[in-house]
Amino acid sequence: MSLRLRLNLLVAGLNLGFLVALTWLLVDNHRRSIQEEVEAAHRVTVQMLGTAAQTSRMFGSAPMVMVDYLQSLKRVRANVIRLYSNDGVLRYESPPATYKAGHRAPDWFEARMQPRLQATVIGLPGARIEIVPDASRSVLDAWDSMSAIFLLGLGFVAVLHGALLLFLRRLLRPTEADARRLVATTLQLAENREVTRLIQAGVEEERKRLARELHDELGQSVTAIRLIAASIARSTESDGAVQGTAKINEIAAGLYDSVHRIVRELRPAVLEQPDLAAALADLGREWRVRHPQVELALELEGDLGDLGEAVTLAAFRCVQEALTNVLKHAQASRIQLAVSRRDGRLEASIEDNGRGFAAEGVAGGAAGGGVAGVTASGHGLIGMRERVVALGGSLETAAGAEGGFRVSMVLPLPGDSE
Repeated sequence: MSLRLRLNLLVAGLNLGFLVALTWLLVDNHRRSIQEEVEAAHRVTVQMLGTAAQTSRMFGSAPMVMVDYLQSLKRVRANVIRLYSNDGVLRYESPPATYKAGHRAPDWFEARMQPRLQATVIGLPGARIEIVPDASRSVLDAWDSMSAIFLLGLGFVAVLHGALLLFLRRLLRPTEADARRLVATTLQLAENREVTRLIQAGVEEERKRLARELHDELGQSVTAIRLIAASIARSTESDGAVQGTAKINEIAAGLYDSVHRIVRELRPAVLEQPDLAAALADLGREWRVRHPQVELALELEGDLGDLGEAVTLAAFRCVQEALTNVLKHAQASRIQLAVSRRDGRLEASIEDNGRGFAAEGVAGGAAGGGVAGVTASGHGLIGMRERVVALGGSLETAAGAEGGFRVSMVLPLPGDSE
């Protein structure tokens, strides 16, 4: 639901609420007014007819005198007068009201507005007079008055609402344009994230393919060269040939080791089963063997064995890239790598004690030395950030506690209950 529609509904609700409250107030005021008016008219009528009944016997037969009196009196407002003889015969009844004849208020309105008054009976010799309160004309006046006021109020509310809608349309036009731009930007960012994710998936797939090709083709070829060299060495008695074949075997062995190392870097075997803890432990062991001059401290917390392939790959590649940059640029002697799983997210930090911030490398929260190895626009840091952001995470850089450099990343774990 758009902001304009929500505001329109709010304004309409307020206007209708005001109209309903006004109508209820008018109904209550008219009801009390009718009650007071009919009570007063009924009291006056009862007193008047009571006096007339007491004096009627002085002028002859009371029933005849009262009939003549009532006929001359005609209709009394807000009352219906009936005269009955003792045998129950109706001798007189007030004529119908001529005021707004043929027009009545709705039954539900009359039931709401009708005052709760009892009829009064006056006894006569040989007859009785019934005086029944009748508020129908007063109720009709109230209905007509309220109908006019309600229609006037409804028109006023409609005009006011229309004016407010025009005002809100002009007021919210820039906001709605900004909202549309924001939605478009959000969609574009989502598309960019999806493109980045697809690119990373394609890169990983290409890594797997290259690793297979190197292992199956080049690895087998190097193994064949070594076997051929060994066969030549066994079949010849020449010292020169033996030395030559030994050299070929040595070169082929070195080439095989290089191919095997490249294959591990392209696609570590532990990543075939997404277990980040095992992958990082294997990475740490290999690092200590190849770079004994740089101490690597590894801290793992929480269950890192069921993160999903995408998160495992992203975390492993970022750590791998960060360690490579430390080795190339930081001139560090110690690296602290901490990875933990908590509160539905994976957190990792890589901190070294190397050169730290380079003066020319400070830009937008990134530095030139340390782990990043480049300025904020360097490909290493950009690639790491793109991997993390593509999965909805975040990556931050800062100075290390010991003057080096620190990279921290957070990756969400959808559906994680931890």
